[in-house]
Amino acid sequence: MKKIILLLLLILISCSNKNQTDKALLEKDKKMLVENLDAGKVAGYKFGKILIRASAKKDSTFYSLEGDEIDAENFIDFKSTLNNTFQKVEKVSKNEELSVLDYISIYRDYKEMETFIMETDEDLFPTLAESINEIYGDTSKVHPRLKGIKKKEAEAFEHAALSAIVLLSKDLGKEVALYECSKTEPKFLPDSEFKTLIQFFRGFIFFEKKLFYLSEDEITRNINWLDANKNIDLPLTRSMFKWGNLDNKKTHIGFHSINHLFRGFDRLMMDRAIDEKRALEDFEIFLSDSKKLGVDNELIWSVETYLYLKNEENEKAIIALQKLKTSSFLTSNDKKNIDQSITYLKNREPGKVLNGFYDKYFLSKIATKYIFSILSSIDWERILIENDVKHTKEIFEMIETLNNLSKKIDNQLSGKTINEASKAIKETGNSFFNTAKDLLNNE
Repeated sequence: MKKIILLLLLILISCSNKNQTDKALLEKDKKMLVENLDAGKVAGYKFGKILIRASAKKDSTFYSLEGDEIDAENFIDFKSTLNNTFQKVEKVSKNEELSVLDYISIYRDYKEMETFIMETDEDLFPTLAESINEIYGDTSKVHPRLKGIKKKEAEAFEHAALSAIVLLSKDLGKEVALYECSKTEPKFLPDSEFKTLIQFFRGFIFFEKKLFYLSEDEITRNINWLDANKNIDLPLTRSMFKWGNLDNKKTHIGFHSINHLFRGFDRLMMDRAIDEKRALEDFEIFLSDSKKLGVDNELIWSVETYLYLKNEENEKAIIALQKLKTSSFLTSNDKKNIDQSITYLKNREPGKVLNGFYDKYFLSKIATKYIFSILSSIDWERILIENDVKHTKEIFEMIETLNNLSKKIDNQLSGKTINEASKAIKETGNSFFNTAKDLLNNE
């Protein structure tokens, strides 16, 4: 009975999506994005960032973008706790060991401020660069704080860069990357190659989190910009995608094709007939661009197979599948299923339904693995250094500190730290246990 009810609900949701406009579905994704930011890892990460950014805030006056003063009553209440907790976290950034008791104490502070942390916009505080400069820079020099548009531009860059850097972190990963994406406001980034790359990363992350309308919106803006700037230099893109053998014109074609490919995936995952029609148009442009470059790889074979199946061109689909079977991105089980697909196609009668194995989910899985293989080889630290980003080394140390802090808080939420504390009792005695128990109980 439960399965039947769930199936009916899915059908109702699908039908309701089919009758909605692009704008309405985009707004629905925006609401889902907010709901997706409640993960424990995000809470710990945001806690750490607010600690760092609040450490540079010396007064209790906050201003909006328009210059209006903002009420900061809660900040005043928690200022001393934020400072004390930051001093403990700062030890981690300096490679000093903290005890289990220290982490329990930090967790207690987190629980005390949890509502404040989750409801407070971290961008009320000085920028991350300003905060890091205050921690590691020359404190004898006084630098005026950024305000208004200049501050928003700096924050947009910081959130954008961090969304790309943390994406591949084993512990922070997609949830925190999604949080940084949610904080990035591309409208404050100047039109540039950096902005178009960030919009692609945002689109990719949204796609991964099944926020297809948000992803489509990002990538559509990217495509429009690329179409309007066909002669722009794209050295970062060439470096990131390892297209060193391509000139600028061909780099533009290559990035244009990748954007159409992922917009096609977004549209393929949607429910309306118009979305599938648009997806097929994107795939055709992707193949057209790729042929101009003479590219022949997993992405080409995957999309070709899908289009051939849609057009019932069985022989061509079989050839594409045989090529795809050689891909290193496929598991042995994937390859076994491809063999079954080929057998199916050889015996398929005209007009029969498509093979259930080779569907849009399998198609997107191959493309996602391909993009992750590219992203995983990018040396972000080198890129930031080459672009004259100050305190790059400290930024990466900060990310590692936030990673550790987020993991510890996540462990607290899951109960793992209680087990760690229990083990520590054997070494430190009951006085430690009683202190730890008091800290955890006094939340």
